[in-house]
Amino acid sequence: MRESTKESPVDRGEVEVTGRCQMCGELGITLAIPGAPAPNQFCERCAIEYAERPADEDDDL
Repeated sequence: MRESTKESPVDRGEVEVTGRCQMCGELGITLAIPGAPAPNQFCERCAIEYAERPADEDDDL
């Protein structure tokens, strides 16, 4: 079995689904974070503008 790398969106708890952005209402592919409090489903534009990273993720760039 492959060990989780925490690098992919699915490993981080993020998934791409077809739906409606909870910020602007655009219908299409959205980035969803299951289990997170609303808003937790963003279109690409709003994900860049409004989505926050999980609190346990550090800036180690």
